[in-house]
Amino acid sequence: MAKYYITPTLLNSWQYNSKNGTLEDFIKVLKKEKFEASESIMKGFEFEKYMQENYSETLNGAYQVKVSKEYGDYLLYGIVDCLKCGIIYDYKYTSNYEVGKFFNNHQTLMYLEMIPEAKKMVYLITNKFEKDIIDDCEAEQITTGDIFREEYTKDMFPETIESVLHKFIEWLKTYDLYDLYTEKWNCKY
Repeated sequence: MAKYYITPTLLNSWQYNSKNGTLEDFIKVLKKEKFEASESIMKGFEFEKYMQENYSETLNGAYQVKVSKEYGDYLLYGIVDCLKCGIIYDYKYTSNYEVGKFFNNHQTLMYLEMIPEAKKMVYLITNKFEKDIIDDCEAEQITTGDIFREEYTKDMFPETIESVLHKFIEWLKTYDLYDLYTEKWNCKY
């Protein structure tokens, strides 16, 4: 039975902060410190809701699907934005979009591993999303930019999830963070 969670957010934070950020920022994630959601994060939630209610390709999909898979002592765990017809969809808002932005996102490899019957993972991305109240009638006006699309299949990646997990665990041990990880990311069941 798995003892410790590993989520895409944890792996992406490790990847980002070990290359571009600071060790202190990663330790905050490792400690599960609460943070105030930024405007960008809030727009991301609003964009996700908008897409679930309006985007024809993903309408009537299964939303917020919890997925997991055991790897020895570790439980890969995530929540898929939308699963429909063997395709994993993830909605993303980012103010600075560049083609291929989500290629190195560990979420892709993890979700394709946790849902082996999925054909591919599709990111639906916008760099503009505004929600305004019109006059006094409290009607909402939504303005969205282009919807960019990135599609990935498991065979596109040079690494496997096993190699990523091995590197992550070894990195934690090298930086004397493994004990903190096992304390904070302990499976509850």
